[in-house]
Formats: sequence, C-alpha cells, structure tokens
Amino acid sequence: MVAAATCGLAAIAGCTSRTDVGATGTAPADATHLWGTVQEVWFATAAETLPDSQTGWTRRALSKPVVLDLATASSSTLVALGSSLSLPSGTYKQMHLELADSWDRLVGAASDAGLDYNAQIDLADGSGAKSRARLELPVPGTGLTVPVDLAIRDRTDSGSSGSGSAANLSLAITIDAARDVVRYDYGSNKGYLLTPYVSVDDEDSSGTLKGSVDASALPAGHPPITVSAEVRTSSGSHRVVVQRRQVAADGSFILYPLPGSKSGKKYDVVITCAGADTVIVRDVPVTAGSAASPTTVQSTPIVLAAARTVYANATTQSPALPAGTRVEFYQTRPGSDGVPYLVDGTAVDPISRQLPHDAFALAAGSLVVGTYAGGNTIAFATETPAEGSGGYVVGSAGQYRSDTLARNSVDVGGGSNRPTIVAVPYPAVASAGISGTLTVNVQAPVGRFDSGFIALSSGSRLMETASVGALLERGSGIVTIAGLPAGTGLVPGTGVPYRVSLRAWNSRNAVTTLTVVSASTSVVLGDVGTASTALVVQ
Repeated sequence: MVAAATCGLAAIAGCTSRTDVGATGTAPADATHLWGTVQEVWFATAAETLPDSQTGWTRRALSKPVVLDLATASSSTLVALGSSLSLPSGTYKQMHLELADSWDRLVGAASDAGLDYNAQIDLADGSGAKSRARLELPVPGTGLTVPVDLAIRDRTDSGSSGSGSAANLSLAITIDAARDVVRYDYGSNKGYLLTPYVSVDDEDSSGTLKGSVDASALPAGHPPITVSAEVRTSSGSHRVVVQRRQVAADGSFILYPLPGSKSGKKYDVVITCAGADTVIVRDVPVTAGSAASPTTVQSTPIVLAAARTVYANATTQSPALPAGTRVEFYQTRPGSDGVPYLVDGTAVDPISRQLPHDAFALAAGSLVVGTYAGGNTIAFATETPAEGSGGYVVGSAGQYRSDTLARNSVDVGGGSNRPTIVAVPYPAVASAGISGTLTVNVQAPVGRFDSGFIALSSGSRLMETASVGALLERGSGIVTIAGLPAGTGLVPGTGVPYRVSLRAWNSRNAVTTLTVVSASTSVVLGDVGTASTALVVQ
C-alpha cells in the first residue's frame, strides 16, 4: 500500500502536488531481459473507474516513453518514469501504467533500444541457447492497473528564507514478475503472458534491507537464490511476501522499497533456494526514509548449506484451478508460533493448470533460524520444519481471492521426471465477494481455426482462460465461464471489471494464423453476478 503524504496547504481548494514516479521489478530467472515500454501514468480517485473509461482519470503522458527492463532493474535505484507530474490534491484509489502493446507498431523508444517488440522477453536456457519473443498482456492494450490508497496533498515546505519550497511526492512502483510470466503453446511455438503482482509505495515512508550470502557450499549450477521480506497477515494465519529479489551473482541482495516506520517496522527475512536449506532471520527493522542508509541484515555473508532438490506438480482436479492461480509452498518452525513462512510459489500454466514445466523445484532440507543482531553476526540454529524435511503446506492465491492453505502438509520427494503430485486447495473468492459467471458469444469463420483460448484479466493479473478449439472449428458458440470473483464487496460501486480476449490459430500453420481479438470495453461482474460479451474473429 501507499502511505499518505502530508499536506502543508490542505485547506487551499484546487491545490496541486508535484509527483515523481519511478519503477523497479523482477523477472524470471531464465530471462536475460524483460522489456516493457511505458507511455503514460494515470491516477483515478474512484476504485470503480474503468481503465477504458474516457472520464475519471488524471492522465499524464511521459515526455518520452520509457523502456523498462525488469531483468536488469536495480534493486536500489528506481527507473524514472515521470518527474514533477502535476496532480490535483485528493485521495486516489487506482494507478495505471499505460504500456505500448507488443502487438502494436514499434514505438521509437523501443526501436532505439534495439527491440523487436514494444514488450519483449529474451531467454537463455541451461545450454546457453538464446531466444526472444513477444511479451504479451493477457488482453492486448490493457496496461497495468493497481489499487492504491494514496492521499496526495500540496507538499510545500517552509524554507529557511521563509519562502515555500516544493517537496515532490515520490512514488515507487514494483512490478514483480519473477514467477508470473506464464507460457502458452500454439502449435510448436511458445507465447508468453505477463501477469505480475504490482505494488506502489511512498519513498518517504519506505526503507531498505541489504546483505549478502555465501553460496560456496552449493553445487555449481544451483537453482536461483531468492530473498524476501515477510510479515504476518492481519488474521495471523500465515506470512506473506512484501518485497523480494533474486540474489545477485556476487551474492549480494537489496530489498527496496519496503514500508517502514520511524521506530523500525520489523520483517522476517527469508532466504530460499531449491538447492539449499532455507534461512530465516527474524525481526529485522526497516526505518522509514532510510533508502540512503539501509539496514544491513548481517555484516558478513550468510552461509548457505546445500540441501536435496525435490520436485512437485499439481494434480488434475475438479473444479480445475483458476488460470490465474498462484500455488504456494509454506513451512513452519517446530514448536514456534505456528505461523507458516512462504518458501516459494509460482503461477500455474494458464491452460493445463499444472506447475511450470510440470515440475517445480523445492528444497528437502532444514530451516536455519536466527534473530537480527543489529547487523552483527547472527546466532543461527538448525531446525527441522514442523512439516518434516521436504514437507510443505500447499496454498493457493489469486486476484480477488483469499489465500487458501491446505489443512494437512504433504511430503515432496519426487524427481524432475517423476515429481510428487500435490493437491492444491481451490482459491476461494475473497470473503467480501461472490462467485460470478461470464458468458462469451464467439463468432469465427467456419474451419479457419482449430485451436485457441479465451483469456480474462483484471488489473494487472490474468484471471481465467477457456479453451475453445472445437467451437472455433464450428464457427460459433457460447462459452460460459463460472467461479469468477464478483460483487461490489470487492470493488465498491460497480463490481469486478474484466477485460476479455481470444487467441485463435490453425494448428497446421500456427505462426502465420495466430490471431488475437479483444472486446472493446470492460465487462463488470456486480452483485447480480452475471454478465455477457461477444468476440468476433475475422
């Protein structure tokens, strides 16, 4: 969430604020580059204002589109998107990044960066083979929309001379895509959908954690090492990630931005790797406004111990997991507070609803636990997780859905070729919402296409898909998509907005026949819980 900014002249009607906007983020481990081109930044005072609405948004075009590479973005320095943007004072409930879509004509900034598409993923596999592909939004042209609670006020300060000097509000956007670029196959080709978690923080209320690890005991080519800052949920049922980063090649890590406080808001730092014991450092304080003077977790590198790598996959279940599900794996300290730590998680394959590559790597090892010691050497103790070595509690999460954890743990011990099959709890619609149904009327030339799927998105996230190959061959039909989050309890005033698209192709020549069409406006699932739209493929 975004902390409220102070207001020196709140009583002055119509006053404005100067706002700086910067961004950082993450990318999948096998992505050498993850490019996006930002063209505009929008703000809305109402939570129900639709991104495709012609009114209700304060839109600020950037002086020049900014090409942002999430794979190389600094963990400590934001990429500037907009400087001194003028915004009317008020309370804002949404921010939106308008992106140049990968299906659109290449804009000058992307061309200058040497890109083939406005949004692009460059990949390198284990053998060093390189490839690049279009990076798609689930629904083309929709950008990224994120709920905020942002009070923007005139921030004029009194200088020593007595004259007012403007102090800009600085907003930091984090686009976390490390586990949220999902793949779909069309023929023998691969498409990539960006469906990230996006958050916004006030830099003045944020701080930084830094440290390093010693991975010399891990085998060569070990899986990536990730560091996250976690807190308990308000219900106290489990811990959630607030900020995370992949450890750099030299072993260093920086977590920024992290909401802080004057006295130091405390986080548990969790260091994970599918080839190492999980390290937990408890009660690490983050001081607000300490970006220039970060909290050092430990002055010397934290030594990692090797652990056996095991693999899991999701079972085929009914009802099927929503395509936007994130599967999460938790472990608990023995005899402690009983509140599980999130070790790792991943978005499911949007078509098969399995885990990526049908085998998700985890560690079958110990927990190495210590308490922050003011930056000095931490006294670590090794513990067996309450779930056992290789034991995990499996959970699920999603946009407008509650984090849902299984009641019992499961032992994960399978190999990459025969992973342990785990049952994933169905992610319940958040308690304030209801379950809704969308019907889509599809029209297409008979026989031109034989494969394809409908995609639904909301905000920055993929929500659901539906395969429609047989329907496309027939040329027309009605698709009913049920179990969707709906209602004004989730989005006040109107209900949950969805954007809808269809990808269609002929399997005999998928590359040249791939066609993408989108509904021109959002569809809203309110308290009635039903809505309809149409898609026409030419």
